[in-house]
Amino acid sequence: MSIVMRFAPSPTGGLHIGTARTALFNWLAARSMGGKLILRIEDTDLKRSSKSYEQSIIENLQWLSISWDAFYRQSERLDLYAGYAKKLLEKGTAYRCFCSPDRLKKLKKAQYAAGQDSKYDNRCRNLSEKEIDEKLQKGLGFAIRFKVVPDREITFNDLIRGRISLRSSLMGDFVILKSDRTPSYNFGAVVDDAQMEISHIIRGEDHISNTARQLILFKEMGYKPPYFAHLPMILGPDQTKLSKRHGATTISQFREMGYLAAGLGNYLCTLSWTPPDQDELFTLDEAAERFRLSDVSKSPAIFDKQKLDWINGNHIRRLDEQQLVSLAVPFLIKEGIIDKKDLDCGRPMDKITMAVEAYKNKIKVLSELPDLLGGLFCQEIEDYSEESMEILAQNAAGKVAHVLLSELKKRAHKSELSPQEAKQIIQDMQNRLKSDRIKGKLLYMPIRASITGKTHGPELPKIISILGPQACIKRIKQTREHVKKNGIDW
Repeated sequence: MSIVMRFAPSPTGGLHIGTARTALFNWLAARSMGGKLILRIEDTDLKRSSKSYEQSIIENLQWLSISWDAFYRQSERLDLYAGYAKKLLEKGTAYRCFCSPDRLKKLKKAQYAAGQDSKYDNRCRNLSEKEIDEKLQKGLGFAIRFKVVPDREITFNDLIRGRISLRSSLMGDFVILKSDRTPSYNFGAVVDDAQMEISHIIRGEDHISNTARQLILFKEMGYKPPYFAHLPMILGPDQTKLSKRHGATTISQFREMGYLAAGLGNYLCTLSWTPPDQDELFTLDEAAERFRLSDVSKSPAIFDKQKLDWINGNHIRRLDEQQLVSLAVPFLIKEGIIDKKDLDCGRPMDKITMAVEAYKNKIKVLSELPDLLGGLFCQEIEDYSEESMEILAQNAAGKVAHVLLSELKKRAHKSELSPQEAKQIIQDMQNRLKSDRIKGKLLYMPIRASITGKTHGPELPKIISILGPQACIKRIKQTREHVKKNGIDW
């Protein structure tokens, strides 16, 4: 049997976490089974579908490295659906429904008020040919409904959940072709799945009721149905359906926050699936080698942002220097930390590279970099932390700052300092302050506080090298004035 799967999003919104996981699991299953994946844009909701959403979905799938072997768009296949609907109409297993949207809305409202399930009341099911002709001559619009055999058990074996049974009496006669001549979701999906010879359908559990309708259509149209696998829901930390109130929910939002495709893709894989070796860090290609539908859990997945951050941070640390810098630069430009004009001149790239590498092990998402690096790309210290002021108030701080300033002035003619040269500055300071027994934290903490205004950060030689001698000199002088204003006598 040829293995063919499909991911069929509707372009009525961005690519959400749930639909992205569905796309990813289809891709993993297709690749692990040596099959093909079809991307099918189900854009027959004319009022809500948007080309911009379609493009966004495609771009985000590509960003996640989810590829496909064939592409279709339902809006380009309307004649096909109309032809199949006509055959069912002629066969007598479907009929024209002339009920207005207003009547159907009132019917649904009345059924809900009476505590009943909402379904069509079959008003147009038994119209005579004469009645139908009269309505057609009046130019009344109509939809086409499928005749559902009442009280019939529909059973299928779900590849994740096992045996599932539903009764046809719960669904009523459903629309297959709408009055605007576009197919309903269930009808369009069945026609396409049959025509494209889809072997497996992997989608969310909210489609289980749709599966029952589709199985009826597959049988009536003479096609063998695909295998079905329904993925569990993704819930927020509060055990409710993941939504905007839980924070970011679309792939575009996570991209803007600085998550890597590798990190987010890795995390999506862990939502209801764990590799046999229990390893939580892997590439999508590695996941495809291990993925089996039988290993997917039927229990709801809980979206855990802390775990996502941990996974993403690990993938950031796997990047080489050039990859990380190229990904970080747009975030630094956006926040005004660096100027694109300077980049075009090729001036600050070495400094950016050193700065990004210095904080590589501290970040979980790329959007954290502007705050961390901002202080390294300006001539002055923006603010002093309380902890740094406590350090600068110590007796040894003034002497350390004075010696540091003199060592920097020796090198003031240089535009840059290498980390090795910066390390030598600290070594020379240690030698000069040895007789004063100023070493260890008594030396390092005042150095850091006097040139950054903080007590934590990357290694001092890296900081001094990134800032350069002139900026360090200017900052020490700024710190001297700042502590003076705060009553500290150096």
